[in-house]
Amino acid sequence: MRNESSFTPLISIIIPALKADIELRRCIDSVRVACPDHRKCEVIVVLPVSEIDKASLLLPEEYVITEGNPGIYSAMNNGVGASSGRYLYFLGKDDIVLPRFSKALDLIESNSPDSLFFDVYWGVIGLVKGNPSRWRILRGNICHQGIIYSREVLLIHGPYLTKMHVRADHLLNIRLLWDRVHSFQVEYINLPLVWYSGTGFSSVNTDNTFWHLYPLILQKYVGKWAACLLIAYRKLRILVPLLPDR
Repeated sequence: MRNESSFTPLISIIIPALKADIELRRCIDSVRVACPDHRKCEVIVVLPVSEIDKASLLLPEEYVITEGNPGIYSAMNNGVGASSGRYLYFLGKDDIVLPRFSKALDLIESNSPDSLFFDVYWGVIGLVKGNPSRWRILRGNICHQGIIYSREVLLIHGPYLTKMHVRADHLLNIRLLWDRVHSFQVEYINLPLVWYSGTGFSSVNTDNTFWHLYPLILQKYVGKWAACLLIAYRKLRILVPLLPDR
């Protein structure tokens, strides 16, 4: 179901999924605890066509669309295209929004930042900090479930590159934090607002396309010599198992 009124939601929460099941229902229920107002928080679920009938029964109050092409970033782009909120946020169906997520909604409503970062609980690892940093984003990504983007940011730095498997959001975050043209207002809440399962596709797969382009990405945003140092630093880190920055 979709609200067809002229009212623009504060935020569109986009959930790409392969199956309409109880796990997806749990994720959406957690969203509705933090934001029960459908006019304020629009939920968009992106599913394969084979799951649409099941979703209409399981999720009668939410807006469900069919994915275009296969792939997580294609589904995310589909969700953005179907959304109408001023802000955009992405979840996996196995993630859980905490009730205090309402703090993020209050902040974007009152301050209108271009993006908002916050901490997450990461699977069994525990607290993972989400404070935005130009240099940190070059070393590794920030959890996607810990970022809310304004629509303007995604229009400027999107869409997500579908040729990348799990790092297209990393590239977008580099573009955002190293943008020297637009004066984006970036804010941070020093609290975990969501539990990220840590078992999704992006957690267990490598993006060879991204890492092949990584030297060029660094050269474009930080310059040749800094890029050389960062690449050397990363090669040293490969000797140690990589965990999220806390």
